[in-house]
Amino acid sequence: MIELDQVSLALGSFLLNDISLTIGRGDYYFIVGPSGAGKTVILEAIAGLHRPNRGRILLRGDEITALPPEKRGVGLVYQDFSLFPHMDVIDNVGYGLRVRGMRRPDARREVAGLLDEFGIAHLASRYPGTLSGGEKQRVALARAIAVKPDILLLDEPLSALDPVTQERFILDLQRLNREDGLTIVQVSHSRREVRLLATRMAVIIDGCLMEEGDAGVVLNAPRSQEVASFVGIENILDGVVVRREGRYAVVDIGGLILRAVTDADVGEPVTLCIQSDDIIPGASGGPDPIAGTIISVVENGPIAEVRVDSGVELVAAMTRRAARDLCLAPGTPVTLSIEAEAIHVIRG
Repeated sequence: MIELDQVSLALGSFLLNDISLTIGRGDYYFIVGPSGAGKTVILEAIAGLHRPNRGRILLRGDEITALPPEKRGVGLVYQDFSLFPHMDVIDNVGYGLRVRGMRRPDARREVAGLLDEFGIAHLASRYPGTLSGGEKQRVALARAIAVKPDILLLDEPLSALDPVTQERFILDLQRLNREDGLTIVQVSHSRREVRLLATRMAVIIDGCLMEEGDAGVVLNAPRSQEVASFVGIENILDGVVVRREGRYAVVDIGGLILRAVTDADVGEPVTLCIQSDDIIPGASGGPDPIAGTIISVVENGPIAEVRVDSGVELVAAMTRRAARDLCLAPGTPVTLSIEAEAIHVIRG
């Protein structure tokens, strides 16, 4: 549905370098990366606000690299909402229809149902300056949807919202994608949003595409340390394969010995990626028990993060109740268990 083919784009000193992406119909596609990586530039290039210096952009099978924004049939919502302060809510939502030639009374009638759908009908005569952040975001989303695009581009739509409003807005986005079949491309810093919403994703760092693929694969089995770190894998450990045991490799990480499923040969350097919730403190009788001493226990809501010195520092996550039941505290000894199948191996 959307394809970027070797797109490069220079904006001042910033360079988006040779980006190739494929976004399918019905995807909820996330573009993630650190600040200044070029995520929003990609979104704006799809919308037609920037023309690449090199490469092609295809939409619905047609090349649109030079097509004006208004002819692309996509909706774009910025994180600052970009509402017109001199228009009330219903006229903001109907603005795109007016631009397309619809008379104001007709546009207002057309979008009335959309205001109901997004729970903002009671705000129809209000002006943006009187709205909360969540209300503004719903108005901006309704305005983008009013022109019936089949593609919606979102630039960090949840970043300015409080947690309760974020939850409601996530449900709106899930409905638009899963029930209405809208293809959504979203720029975000939030790993949580990616885990809740994404079907596919791309990781952009310093203007370069680091990885693209199914969201579950990129999040849980990244191809590089850089991506593993960005997507939030807590334990990234460099080691060397010291022997093989059938389908397992035994890896030495500075004296800590772990088994992992990999074809890596003896003597080969590898990086082991272990999610914190795959490290089980207090396990008894588990495979390959690991002895250590607790460095810290930090409670964050219902979750406790446990840092353990096992020759190398490991980070485990468990429920707060489980940590308290085990009487985990700094300075106390603990035994850890890690299933070999839970370890993702990056070779080379």
